[in-house]
Amino acid sequence: MKSVKTLRRTALAAYVAAGIALPLAGYALATTQANVNAVAAAQKRLSDAEWRDHLADDRQTSAASAAGNLLELDSRPYSPAVDWSAVAERAMPSVVMVSVIEQARGDGSSNRAWLIPGVQTNQATTWLNRYRAWRQDWAEFDQEREWITMGAGFLIGDGHQVATAGHVLSGAEDVRVKLSSGEWRAAHVVGVDLVQDVAVLRITGQPGQPVTIAPAMPRQGQAVAAVGSPQGWGFSLSSGLVSRYGAASAMFAAQPMLQVAMPIIGGNSGGPVFNARGEAVGMVSFGKETFNQAVPIGRVQAVAERML
Repeated sequence: MKSVKTLRRTALAAYVAAGIALPLAGYALATTQANVNAVAAAQKRLSDAEWRDHLADDRQTSAASAAGNLLELDSRPYSPAVDWSAVAERAMPSVVMVSVIEQARGDGSSNRAWLIPGVQTNQATTWLNRYRAWRQDWAEFDQEREWITMGAGFLIGDGHQVATAGHVLSGAEDVRVKLSSGEWRAAHVVGVDLVQDVAVLRITGQPGQPVTIAPAMPRQGQAVAAVGSPQGWGFSLSSGLVSRYGAASAMFAAQPMLQVAMPIIGGNSGGPVFNARGEAVGMVSFGKETFNQAVPIGRVQAVAERML
């Protein structure tokens, strides 16, 4: 009898367990499937967003929409063999190198972290800054600061103004420029537009030779050259061609840009891009490896005119 009762109890327990397990298994399966579906849907949304971003970045634009004030494509005849030495001779007097000196760290009281919204200074953070300044010997760092050539620029307007890339001046306490003659000139910042990545400086002393602005934008495939300071090697010339006109994610927003295929690295930022006649068609902004983005010269002019 005991064995029969035991079997009955075992069977009842198994039945109850099965009754509980089946709904739980069904719930788990449904939940798992729901999670799979949710992940798949999220992945699809992500893929769709990435695809939209890709299409936006890959969107071809016309020279007219990219160029600002210059609405025409250059229809003038060009020789297939460009004499870049002659171009450099014409254009180089209008090019400058831009050097900056970093802001002093001092005792940490001017720490830019405190400019972040929601971050507040108090007596504790003030003492913390002073402690960091002492431990990291910021006073000695400030004494050893040197002028660093961060990029290039070119003379515009009446020859006292210099156009350069806005990000070249980031964190700078002071700025100066070097003319192609080798003369250093003091300069002060007139204005910076980081969205367009355009800045304007004003130099002291006699005016220099303003750059010649191209009357029209180069066609895709036409030869261009840039002058800059790659790795601090000032007034370096590199040549290539117009790769395309297209929207590209610039410093803070997608902007129509002139894309050029030529060797450009850090230090070229702010330098002019010339056509084969030595006329400025753009200003180097940013890039990756061989393909680099330049702000069309018409937009550089428009931003500069707002600042002057």
